[in-house]
Amino acid sequence: MRCGHLATINIKLRALAPVFIGSGERLKKKEYILDKQKGLIYFPDFPRMVSFLKQHSLLDAYENFLVNPNRGDFRAFLEENSVRAGDYTNFVNYSIDAGEAVRDVNFPEVLTFIKDPRGLPYIPGSSLKGALRTAVAADFLRKGDWERLRTGVERADDSKTPRWYMDRETKDLEKRVFYRLGITNPKDGKEINSAVNDMMQGIRISDSAPIGFDCLTLAGKYDRKPDGSVNPLPIFRECLVPGTEACFTITLDKPVLDKVGLTIARIEEALNRFADDHYANYEQHFKELPSDADTAAKQGVDIILGGGSGYPSKTILYNLFGNRDRALPVVAKLMHRQFSSHSHGRDVTHYGVSPHILKTTLYKGAYYQMGRCELIFG
Repeated sequence: MRCGHLATINIKLRALAPVFIGSGERLKKKEYILDKQKGLIYFPDFPRMVSFLKQHSLLDAYENFLVNPNRGDFRAFLEENSVRAGDYTNFVNYSIDAGEAVRDVNFPEVLTFIKDPRGLPYIPGSSLKGALRTAVAADFLRKGDWERLRTGVERADDSKTPRWYMDRETKDLEKRVFYRLGITNPKDGKEINSAVNDMMQGIRISDSAPIGFDCLTLAGKYDRKPDGSVNPLPIFRECLVPGTEACFTITLDKPVLDKVGLTIARIEEALNRFADDHYANYEQHFKELPSDADTAAKQGVDIILGGGSGYPSKTILYNLFGNRDRALPVVAKLMHRQFSSHSHGRDVTHYGVSPHILKTTLYKGAYYQMGRCELIFG
């Protein structure tokens, strides 16, 4: 649909693997009810729950439960006080599939999915736009002369702390890639060196429509090394299940995007190339397992979205160099500086890939790479 200088396109995102968009909230064992027999996890509404406990003269017992470090199973507390599953409707907001958490004895907490003001899951448009921004940046790098920036990254000062490592080079890259609109200061005629000139202003993406709770599951963290060995960690996230669909609208400001030659077709091309590069530079260096799920996009373009999906899916360092052999030692160096205890000093010589962990999860007995989706335009 076109309205003046604006063009609006409907897009659909389909989860090909569990997808996590975090709310920033972590719920401890005393804040949820895990029913391993039913394979469900319940999330209480705490004001309603306190009211329920008060009505049943259980507030004192609940307070003692909260302060007792030796007690952690909320469901056991409720059963001990004759509160049954049939009572949960009085104080529970929603329940979801507990996934692999029912088999994890060290299951400590839940990282929750983002919710809208009505308490319903959704995907913020900013999350999707961030993924598009990364792919577009990689596309512009492919067509630009970035030798000075590459050299700056290679020679970044090792004496800097990890927090500031390559900070100047990163800021310079951001400006060179995105500040392309040529808007000048009327006072001195100089180009404005700020987000005012960011070409991505020409793209606006709506938040998704609300997503049903039946589309959520708990997904654990399974770190895979290049040899195919998997290390399960007791970290569980509230994720979209594979097959979940979310609808958005993307609005393009044509005059803005025309200045830099950015179109929907070029965005699709950028996403395809970024996915191909991600596979070539990173994914293909990890052994596939017989229990890996088929996550190939059938209709749209590949895109990796959300938290827990790994460094290479959200950065363009490999794309900046355009040559994996040249990029690998730089990425490994950066990883070692930031995570010195994680053996990244061996990424080049021992693992042959950096970082040397592929972020996967397990859903219904099959392994999935976290965050993999397909984006369907039109």
